[in-house]
Amino acid sequence: MDYKFWIAFIQSSFQRRSGFFALCYTVVLASGMAEPSIPVSERIKPVTSTQKDSARIAIIVNKDPITYQDIQDRARLVLLTSGMANTPEMLKTVEQQVKKSLVDEKIQLQAAKQQKIFISDAEIQAALKNIAKDNQMTSEQMKDMFKQQGINLQTLYDRLRAQIAWARTIREAFGALVQITEAEVTNSLNKMKENGSKDQYELMEIFLRVDNPAHQAQIHKEADKIYHQLQSGAHFHVIAQQFSESTSSAAGGYIGWFAKGQMDAAIEEVVLKLEPGEFSKPIRTNIGYKIVLLKDLKKSNQAAFGHTQITYRQVLVPYHDAITEEEYQKVETHITEMQQINTCDKLEAKAKECGYQCEVSDKVPLVGLPLPLQKLFRQAKVGQCLKPLPTHDHLIVTMVCSRTVPEDKLPSSEDVKQMLEQEKFSKIANREFNKLHAIAFIEDKTKPDA
Repeated sequence: MDYKFWIAFIQSSFQRRSGFFALCYTVVLASGMAEPSIPVSERIKPVTSTQKDSARIAIIVNKDPITYQDIQDRARLVLLTSGMANTPEMLKTVEQQVKKSLVDEKIQLQAAKQQKIFISDAEIQAALKNIAKDNQMTSEQMKDMFKQQGINLQTLYDRLRAQIAWARTIREAFGALVQITEAEVTNSLNKMKENGSKDQYELMEIFLRVDNPAHQAQIHKEADKIYHQLQSGAHFHVIAQQFSESTSSAAGGYIGWFAKGQMDAAIEEVVLKLEPGEFSKPIRTNIGYKIVLLKDLKKSNQAAFGHTQITYRQVLVPYHDAITEEEYQKVETHITEMQQINTCDKLEAKAKECGYQCEVSDKVPLVGLPLPLQKLFRQAKVGQCLKPLPTHDHLIVTMVCSRTVPEDKLPSSEDVKQMLEQEKFSKIANREFNKLHAIAFIEDKTKPDA
């Protein structure tokens, strides 16, 4: 079972707090992409209902209940993994948004149960272990992190159980029908070769459907709300997982590479103006609203921009409100001296001389860096000491030591086959879910008229 595809909403959303990743997190905070952490005592306060009310039934899905506590727990999980500001107002907003995903999970679990597909606790723990490993943590460390943030682990287990059960349900029911021929693989590879001479754009999306014109204004408002959450630092892939109504939501909104001319005209007009890492305002299409993120860019006959590997050094210079005037003057002098340096070895030696911590990041793909660092390194020359980045406690002086552009290669036939297979399963999963949702009995007691 490929857990990475079906639980992508957690993948890469944990903030690692040591070494380079701790520094990246600090840079993200300083760039306005996320808010400083809020004490657990404030984070776990109920917002939309009292402690007594939390066990009350909020939504009924084919006789299965969703409680107010379920909604609160899931909203807190989304806030932790999304990077959104954890305020009472934002928690209240997210509580309204997560109701849809909780309803969807109930429908998926009910379908799995009818097919006699059950996911054991051992499988959930194995999935958690894989996720933790990919984030350089143990499963126990990851669990402790959630507990420290006031997160009920059961809501995480429920999310994983529904996703894995639904994936298995679809694969067992339709696996025999999903066969990828050699001709399909060959045709796909030929298209990739043809597109190699064109500019290509790697996209992610968040989609909200407009089924009824009378609901357009309301759905547009919801799209704007999501857009502002993204502007406030919410992680695109987590929001797509939770709220997008496209088949791509299972993959965090990822929809792949498109050559110029292959996109919807309204989408392409916007995409061509984006820089890698930027996302659009809500775009009205013929069936709904889309927010599109340009994940990466590939110029004609060149490797993708994000695949460029950067080796760089970064010096952490203590800089905060409590430093003395004398320390301030020293920092100013040291940074001025660093600006004159043109090699990484000399920068490291200078950091050691000044008593500053110097970290080395070796051959890191640009696409794997936080957006502020991607922008910083995009045009940086090797050996150029860059303008310091301010954080809460430091000024960070960086220098690119090397830049390696990989050769542009086509994926293997096996990779293409797996991609095409996953596309077919995703389409089937979406079709079957829509059928189940259409006949489901859903009573939302949280609505004023319920």
